[in-house]
Amino acid sequence: MSKNILDGLYDYDLFHLTEIEDTDGAYRAALDRLVKAEAELKNANPNSTEILDEYQSADIELHNLSRRNEFRKGFKVGAQLVLEMIKPIK
Repeated sequence: MSKNILDGLYDYDLFHLTEIEDTDGAYRAALDRLVKAEAELKNANPNSTEILDEYQSADIELHNLSRRNEFRKGFKVGAQLVLEMIKPIK
């Protein structure tokens, strides 16, 4: 089934909004810190990998829901700005 433009916007596919633009290396540095901390946690607590995996899964789900919500809010604000701009100047 093909998607319409609203489905594409909602699922982040239209403009590839999920692609990270790491112009200053900050994203890469944060990701490296995360990977290092994860490795240290797994080494320090080898019996707790299931708990860590569940935590990571819940964190990813929460992050994805938050991004989707922020996208919706941003889209609504953008639409409201356009509506305001097309009003006649008094």
